[in-house]
Amino acid sequence: MTNWKKIRKDFPITKKGVYFQSAAMSPIPTPVFAAIVKNYRKIHQQGDVLWTEDSKKYRKLCGDIAALINTESDNVCFVQNTSTAMSLIALSFENKIKTPYNVVSTEDEFPASTIGFEYREIPMRYVPPKNSRYPIDSILEQTDGQTAAVVTSYVQYATGFRQDLQNLGKALQERGILFIVNATQAFPFYPVDIQAMHIDALTCSLHKWGMTGHVGSIFFTTPEFRERFSAPWIGWLSLDAGKYMIHTAKNAPFSVHDSARRFEFGTQNLQTILAFQDALDYLKAIGFENIRKRILELTDYLIQGLKKQGVTIVSPTDKPEERSPLVSFSLGERNKECIKRLTKESISVSPRAGFIRVSINIFNNFVDIDKLLSVLQSVL
Repeated sequence: MTNWKKIRKDFPITKKGVYFQSAAMSPIPTPVFAAIVKNYRKIHQQGDVLWTEDSKKYRKLCGDIAALINTESDNVCFVQNTSTAMSLIALSFENKIKTPYNVVSTEDEFPASTIGFEYREIPMRYVPPKNSRYPIDSILEQTDGQTAAVVTSYVQYATGFRQDLQNLGKALQERGILFIVNATQAFPFYPVDIQAMHIDALTCSLHKWGMTGHVGSIFFTTPEFRERFSAPWIGWLSLDAGKYMIHTAKNAPFSVHDSARRFEFGTQNLQTILAFQDALDYLKAIGFENIRKRILELTDYLIQGLKKQGVTIVSPTDKPEERSPLVSFSLGERNKECIKRLTKESISVSPRAGFIRVSINIFNNFVDIDKLLSVLQSVL
């Protein structure tokens, strides 16, 4: 049986108040924080001596992530953030797709998913939500013979709606449309199966549910995607130097990595990236199925409490497969007052898209939710 009280102790933030902002950034559990400190201590005491060893650990981490999402390690790398990944994709489309073409996305997308395409003046079509949902038929209705790609989040940041990636990906593959996914608000809590979901490119920033702070984003691309769309820019680490570590020749032929390493333009902050290995091991020890059950249990409790108070719930709640750790609700004109009262009581929530967003994490408990509901009752 999972000892949630013990897990809660790994998050010192729980001693200072109630934290419902993990969808903005998760606090770092103590074992992962210790790993980050240890990694930086190596630089403090040994400088650059262990860079090669850390690079090997980084490759292992990419392999572990690849295994978790059902792909090969050569298809996974890290980039600075989701905006970087999406901009890389948008840039790679130029001169590679017959014009005119369009990209379909959803109205509720966080800007990181779409602004890179808009900046390149790629025609965008946005699907409006239906009761905070995005039915697959609604997305497909926006596509046509000139649609190059569909860009969607696994979980929508403002409402918590979780998309059926498997059936959407299958439908898009049948139509020859690229499937690009932002998994930031879902992974690693919710499973990603690249093969079953027919995903062509995926990005996932890890400061939400990766519990490692701003370490960057996972960036996945299929070999077919990389063959069709060359990297729009490269750096010294993008090059395959063969038996040499660095390609130093000038005005001489060079080869770019066939793998996702082509997107690793230069040195990265391996100290924090490698801590994601510790975070991944920490979450695996708890068990992702256990995590999902706990999240469902706690959000059920919150939803029932909101309903009893007659609060308008924005997030889809009827189908478990559409649920996530995010629950958004609205008190209408009282939203600002509510957030102010919650803050005064050391309860942290997020204002998003005109709603109040609560994000439940593994360190939260029923007492946390009761405190939130108590303040809501006083406001009402």
